[in-house]
Amino acid sequence: MKLSSLRLALRRLHYKVSVAGSFEPHLHSVAPMAVAGIQVVGGTPAISPSLLFTDSKNKGFLINAGEGIQRMILESPGLRISNITDILTTRFDYNTVASIPGISLFRRDQQNVNTTHNPLTVWGTDNVNGFLRSTQLDCFADEVGSDRHLVLKNLKDLEILGGITVKIVPLISSNCYVFYLPQKDGNVNKMKLKEMNVPKKLLATLFKTGSVELAGGKIVNKSDVLDPVEPAPVFIIVDAQSDEECKVLSKIDFNAMIDESKQTLMLMVHFSGKDITVSDHYRKFIDSYKDIDHLLMCKNPLSRILFDCAQRNAIMSSVLPVEKLYEPTEEGSTDLTNMTKDPETSITLSEHLLKYSMYPTQKSSAGWHRNNVILKKSFNFKNEEESARKIYNCFIADQKPEMPAKKLRRGFSCPDITFLGTTSTYSSTFRNVSGILLLCSEGFSALLDAGEMTVGQMIRLYGPDKTKELIGKLNFLYISHIHFDHCGGSMSVAEYYYQVNNKPLTIICPIRMLPWFKYLSSVFKIPLNLVPIGKLYQDKTMLDDLTKEHGVKIDLCPAMHTRDSWCVALASETWKVAYSGDTLPNSKFVDIGKDCDILIHEATHQSTLAEDAAKKKHSTVGQAIEIGKQMKARYTALTHFSLRYQKLPPIIDETVPDNVLFAHDFTKITEENVETWCRATDALPLLFPDHYKDLSKQSYYKNKKPFNTL
Repeated sequence: MKLSSLRLALRRLHYKVSVAGSFEPHLHSVAPMAVAGIQVVGGTPAISPSLLFTDSKNKGFLINAGEGIQRMILESPGLRISNITDILTTRFDYNTVASIPGISLFRRDQQNVNTTHNPLTVWGTDNVNGFLRSTQLDCFADEVGSDRHLVLKNLKDLEILGGITVKIVPLISSNCYVFYLPQKDGNVNKMKLKEMNVPKKLLATLFKTGSVELAGGKIVNKSDVLDPVEPAPVFIIVDAQSDEECKVLSKIDFNAMIDESKQTLMLMVHFSGKDITVSDHYRKFIDSYKDIDHLLMCKNPLSRILFDCAQRNAIMSSVLPVEKLYEPTEEGSTDLTNMTKDPETSITLSEHLLKYSMYPTQKSSAGWHRNNVILKKSFNFKNEEESARKIYNCFIADQKPEMPAKKLRRGFSCPDITFLGTTSTYSSTFRNVSGILLLCSEGFSALLDAGEMTVGQMIRLYGPDKTKELIGKLNFLYISHIHFDHCGGSMSVAEYYYQVNNKPLTIICPIRMLPWFKYLSSVFKIPLNLVPIGKLYQDKTMLDDLTKEHGVKIDLCPAMHTRDSWCVALASETWKVAYSGDTLPNSKFVDIGKDCDILIHEATHQSTLAEDAAKKKHSTVGQAIEIGKQMKARYTALTHFSLRYQKLPPIIDETVPDNVLFAHDFTKITEENVETWCRATDALPLLFPDHYKDLSKQSYYKNKKPFNTL
């Protein structure tokens, strides 16, 4: 259906829907750090917490970057990945390094657009550097100033970081850090300024040069109009992951290090394990620093991502069969009573976007600021649901004739298909990168691709316990190609599977990925059963054996994308599903997917951007729909949309048949609801009118033609 007719209907409906008001996701704005300080990023059940230090210019460094941190930063207004100059890790494991490749790719793409060149420096051990090089990212630099975007440096060489002196205190396998912040001038004292009678025209000179001469020869120094200088602050990062490290930590005298510098210790941040922090050694250690603030980096279920996803799902659930997200628990679930014996010791639990200012200002004091923290009481979307329902009902009532209920196509059958991610390149606020879960009543289940945060998406949808159960039942994980938005979450899936079954997960992947997986398996101690696609494609016997093992027929063909990319078709006795991965329109894929029940095809760009799609070897919406027609697929589900399509998929100026649907994160396709999803395309612009208007503008500027808006 051409959306021009829909626009006409919307203009007639405008007075009807105005009563419902706007319900675009809206939250208080998140202000950037006004002064130097630290900010918690992450810390949800699926994302280990990180610490972001920013100076007064909003530049800074990140301490630890576990899986999903990149998305947590992107979705928080006021935080920018481009402002991160350095990354440090307290130890080497997947919860401290997994997001560094995604952050690097994001910065690379941003710097390809911008003229300024500011490489990201990662300070790490040989293991950290080995992990990053194993990803085969084309963004490494041997030194600052080269034409690459990621610089790897040995942690032993770290002494100064953005004007901050850093002291590394090694434990056994972890590192602690002492950060000596620079001295800051006192605040301007208006009373002193008035007493000195400095003219306004000389103020800029006074603060730039340090002194000015007034009429009559009187010299006024900058220090004469400032408050007394406070001792420069210090904060410490500690991370003990074993009893042995805890014993080593308890013998370290950080106070002696601080006294030598004549600075003031303000804050100690604890990345230590939950079981370690309640041990006797650790409690004694904390109580020996009872005069400072302590921050315990723990997991809190609330985040801006969860808020935005829950709000969007609330809007869509009023008219569509959207899966309800896992209900977050109350804040403050971690018990602090066992962490300290001294009631005077101040311990604060980490929360996403919790801030701690290191310097006082005229407007705020040093210490904690919670104005940007997401609260559970915010998760109430009844008004949005009601507004969406009113708008949709107006749309249905205005259709002439009424939209008829459609019947399933003859012979249709399919497993339950849940889209865990539907965007490309890297995750955004509303869409995660690729991940598709197949669940069949016959007992078969599989993951088709696992981009970064695939496990996190499952936890948001099912909760931690159900997620472990589902991953534990997987027959295999299929990876279509080497790009990080399709494989960045593989090791988390494999780790969950191993914890449940105590045996390796079967990963069907391109041959060129074998060295990467073998390296990760060895350094993270996660066993894997790797099956190379190239050998399956060439060895019919090997493919038949795999079919017998899992009870599902597997057909493969090369994709027209990067080297060693693949398309796949899976079939049981009752259903057939074809998945394109990333590819240009591909006749070989049409052959193996013939007469499938569901075609899952990438549609990175709208049809008017075919030239852009071809350059990057992707398909457009129109091309994907045409493949579905050639394949005689009963239904076609489109996914892997460009980052420009957030709340709405690329529906502008598209002719969409009635057996085609656009996937969203957490879309679950079943035999019962597939027709409802196909009908949803016409309603989407009504549910997200502002985003539809933005997409229309983009279409106008790209194609130089007028557009209609709501």
